[in-house]
Amino acid sequence: MRIKREAAVDFQGPGATDFDNVRSLNRAFIRLLRSGDAKRTCLQSLPGDLAACISSLPDGRADRLATTPFLLLSFRERDDDFWEEVFSAGPNRELFAASPPSDDLRRLISAGLGFVWQLAMQNPYAARLICGASLHWCERLAERTLFRVLATAGMRADILMLRCGSDSELWSKLLSSGTSRENEVRRAAHISALQAVLTRAATPERKKWAAAACALRSPSLRVADDR
Repeated sequence: MRIKREAAVDFQGPGATDFDNVRSLNRAFIRLLRSGDAKRTCLQSLPGDLAACISSLPDGRADRLATTPFLLLSFRERDDDFWEEVFSAGPNRELFAASPPSDDLRRLISAGLGFVWQLAMQNPYAARLICGASLHWCERLAERTLFRVLATAGMRADILMLRCGSDSELWSKLLSSGTSRENEVRRAAHISALQAVLTRAATPERKKWAAAACALRSPSLRVADDR
């Protein structure tokens, strides 16, 4: 008797080249957090001691932090209102409606968006792991050409943020154990942080649930018709 086995769904994770790009982008982002324009805008949601710690990271600890297996920079992937505005921007819309980024920020934003866009096109599952985005966001991003993405989202300075910038517990872990010289300690902290990012991404935002609840209509009473 033959046993028919159902084909397993194959989810291909990020490859070595993908993680190389993540480290490179993280390293560039940390450099801007220490001395560039991103320092002022991206660290404002963190407590002062954590923000100061990032701003003064020695090179060795900065390099170890950059090996975190997900992007430390965020493109506001879970901000539906922001991306709805970006996705609905027409070809004749004023590109500089929002403040344009500086040259350093623009290079980082373009490189990061190009990397995430390519992942969303080729391997949405890997894109979700690396930037904690929803499948829906990855699909919508992949529907646009890279030129269109860079011409709209890439020209906005307000697109770049610190990932989970209001999560003090996560960043305390990343800046302590996540920069440890001990490989096992550092790796455990990074995996724990990745799990926290993915769990946060899978949890619906309360305001959306509240909006959905308000949109529900109360059922009306109806007298049954015997006929």
